[in-house]
Amino acid sequence: MVNNTMERRPDSFWSCLVCAASVLSILIATGGPYAFGLLLPPLMDEFNANRQETAWVGSLNTACGYILNPFSVHVTNRFGFRATAILGSVASLIGIGLASFSAQLWMMYPTYGFLTGFGSTTIYSTSMLVVLKYFVKWRSVAVGLVASATSVSAFAMTQFVQALLSAFGWRWAMRGIAGLFLMCGLCSALYLPVNKAKESDEQTLDRIGTDKKKDNEPHVLKNHRFLVFCSANTIVMFGYFIPVMHIIKHCKQELQIPEHKSYILFTYLAGASVISRLAFCKLGDFQCVSRFFLYQVSVVIYGICVLLLPFVKTFNSLVIIFVVFGLMDGGAVGQFSLLVLGCVGQRKVNQGWGYAMFSVGFGVGTGPPLAGFMADESGSYAVAFYLSGVVLIAGAAITLLMKFVKQPDVTEGPEEVKAQEMGILIVEKVTVL
Repeated sequence: MVNNTMERRPDSFWSCLVCAASVLSILIATGGPYAFGLLLPPLMDEFNANRQETAWVGSLNTACGYILNPFSVHVTNRFGFRATAILGSVASLIGIGLASFSAQLWMMYPTYGFLTGFGSTTIYSTSMLVVLKYFVKWRSVAVGLVASATSVSAFAMTQFVQALLSAFGWRWAMRGIAGLFLMCGLCSALYLPVNKAKESDEQTLDRIGTDKKKDNEPHVLKNHRFLVFCSANTIVMFGYFIPVMHIIKHCKQELQIPEHKSYILFTYLAGASVISRLAFCKLGDFQCVSRFFLYQVSVVIYGICVLLLPFVKTFNSLVIIFVVFGLMDGGAVGQFSLLVLGCVGQRKVNQGWGYAMFSVGFGVGTGPPLAGFMADESGSYAVAFYLSGVVLIAGAAITLLMKFVKQPDVTEGPEEVKAQEMGILIVEKVTVL
């Protein structure tokens, strides 16, 4: 019989199993926006729906994941990692399974949109948090592996969904995705509590910076610098996913590029994104480099590329555009949680992360549907892409206001520095995208 006490100590072989399970779970749970870009054309054909109506399905899924993130973390704190992750897996499986039987498009709003969106963010939150509990010495390595799963999912999920679409159609493609969420449930069974004796010191360090001086510090919503950043990023996210969700339909309708060929764009996007996330996070560690400057430059370049999309007529040019998208993803999204940390400090990063993710959900939930509506009305995606590019650049410009807003004291004491050096709260430094 296996000795559970030995198996479940930090930095053990069991920890490696938990890390592998977390990577697989996050890879599945975060592939929704990219996979839905492939599902959009067949759903429009099946239900004879316009772009706006169909895009709402994917936008609700993504927006619910962001908006319900604080609630998912609360459920995790209340019921534990394993029970909460299994709950998320069941919710996602049921939601996308029911969506595959939809007779009308609106039936996918509460199923794929809300239920699967909630389940996905629950899987994501628990899988990120459990890694912190299972690693001490190798925590940064483990978190780095888990972070890479977010970008790899763009490649893996699109290839998987593309194969199912080509062979069986969209209904069985959704059922195939539902089967993957069943795997998430099986992986969640490994999320057992860490041995109490081994965890006590870590629990003490985790509480440092969140409990100490809490009563004497203002709420994060009174942090004007943080509010400016959240407002700017909400605007940025309004336009960020428009090209990702609509590029397949744009290629088919306006460029006469077949779907099986346009799917390859997501492969280039994912590969570049993996590299850029690691590079931008490391680049921001240098004292001479401002993370917010990297964010601004990345978003502006991303926006310029979106503005160029209506002028791009060849597939090779689209490949270049999507490689740039992936390279800028590291600065615009990959270091998002580090930007939140810079605004509110380590003692408030958990609270700040929840509100930041909540605000982003509004931009993600409204941008792609509005772009679909504009494309329906104009008969072309040109106006939608122009709007997306302008909004992205405007959002980056708003962050300049942060220079004129007083930065509150977020200096960390010796205890917080010690905790940070050991990797405490690094989960907050990994984004949903």
